[in-house]
Amino acid sequence: MKCMICKHGEMEKGFTTITLEKDGATILFKHVPALLCDNCGEKYIDEKITSELLTKAQEIVKNGVEVDIREYTPAA
Repeated sequence: MKCMICKHGEMEKGFTTITLEKDGATILFKHVPALLCDNCGEKYIDEKITSELLTKAQEIVKNGVEVDIREYTPAA
């Protein structure tokens, strides 16, 4: 699959780090599965994984955490 941004690179399976910020909280998820462009580095995260990350981030913010760093683990 060609990259939709640079139109030259090929997408390869890999892992990335995602940082989310909301209401003064910073949440970092490490080792998130993604497709990565071998040319420009653009990252594509699956819709299901994105939904999981946003749900987990909402829970973290709701608990009053300001900074959180965690390894990504798929929802059961």
